Amino acid sequence: MTSSSLMLRSWPASALAVWAAAREAGRCSADDVLHTLHDAQVHELDPGGDILDLLGAVSGANAMCVRLPAPGDAQGLPPGRPTDAAMAAGEVILIDDREPEGPSTPAAGTMRALALVPIGTAERCRWQSMRYDRDVAVGALLSDSPLGEVEYELRSAVAEAATSIAALGGRRGSPADLRDALAARVSASTIDLPPHDNPRVDRVLASAAQIDAIVSLTGTGELGDSGSQLATADERLRGLSALARRARSAAVNTLIADYRFRAG
Repeated sequence: MTSSSLMLRSWPASALAVWAAAREAGRCSADDVLHTLHDAQVHELDPGGDILDLLGAVSGANAMCVRLPAPGDAQGLPPGRPTDAAMAAGEVILIDDREPEGPSTPAAGTMRALALVPIGTAERCRWQSMRYDRDVAVGALLSDSPLGEVEYELRSAVAEAATSIAALGGRRGSPADLRDALAARVSASTIDLPPHDNPRVDRVLASAAQIDAIVSLTGTGELGDSGSQLATADERLRGLSALARRARSAAVNTLIADYRFRAG
């Protein structure tokens, strides 16, 4: 299995968005994107669309961004059916695909955005396409927290996440077993990116994957003497998970903005 397969099975919206933006910027070809998608899984666009329709939906947009919402953390998404679906999936691509209308055109990036939500299995990803019933400032949502600020937060968060494991008792197995379990989860949470020139994006995504792995391993109950220990750590783990989502969306959207700036 290639790293691209792992990427698209873990974070399909983030992967599709950055690869599509890279294609528009001339950093990869359409064949590269299609090959990457096919290597990972079958992709379908509801209703009745195939992988070419999916790529067409994310190409040539006025604005595009990725959100990774969760219950209690909508990441700026307004209430509505698309947001409910995005929260259930944990990920969504927002697209401003309006046609130019001359002087009466709404403010840049503000319209009833198209939401593409990935659902399904590791073998088959079906993309739900739905429209918000209110204006969504897609361009504004592309501007997450500054990546340098997020990277600074992640440095202490990684240490905090490691401390969460060290503070728990229970049977953890050997250090080698723990390292293997963490490595497997990091691999499953890693996004393999198209060619780019922003090393900070790589560092932030790597740290987010590491935090996700630790939170996942801790939250499975494989660590800890009792449920009360895990309950005590629950609030801390939720905070770490929210930071990892915010960091990943900031890194992905920074890369999308970099590609689209170059393309423009």
